[in-house]
Amino acid sequence: MVYETINNLLKLSVLINMNITEITLKELSEYCLGRQISIGVAESVTAGYLQFTLSQMPQALSIFNGGITTYNIGQKVKHLGLDFIQGLSCNCVSKTTAEVMALQVCNLLNSKMGIAVTGYASPVPEQNIIELHAYMAIAFNHKIVHTHQLFTKENSPAEVQKDYVKQVITEMLVYFTKL
Repeated sequence: MVYETINNLLKLSVLINMNITEITLKELSEYCLGRQISIGVAESVTAGYLQFTLSQMPQALSIFNGGITTYNIGQKVKHLGLDFIQGLSCNCVSKTTAEVMALQVCNLLNSKMGIAVTGYASPVPEQNIIELHAYMAIAFNHKIVHTHQLFTKENSPAEVQKDYVKQVITEMLVYFTKL
């Protein structure tokens, strides 16, 4: 009996989270379509999950131009123009790195809006990274218009990545409400 109750609660929780995500993606889609905003994504810590999530938007083909996952400094330098010394100084996890990624993905994918996220999905004790965090940036019309530091209480890397994606999408909607 207890197992069935817990299982039903878990199923309900998943449905509620899915509905919230679907509603949020619908809002995002309507906003972008109404203003002819195209989106490009540059991500690292979320390893493609943000791109996957945005591809689930209604009419994504008319909004989402695609993305690039640059998981190490070499790829960020080569494809997104990150300065090697700057990236090395912070392990590519900084507000500046997210800003460069957001700006460059606009150019790379011919998008009005660039969304970028970089951070840590698991602790790196040898670098004294215990508290998981990430940085996200939004570029619009070739200018940085919003940055935010993300934190999570999740523990498994997959759950951390999902949490960051939810936070990034929420921050996108927060930015849109300010326009």
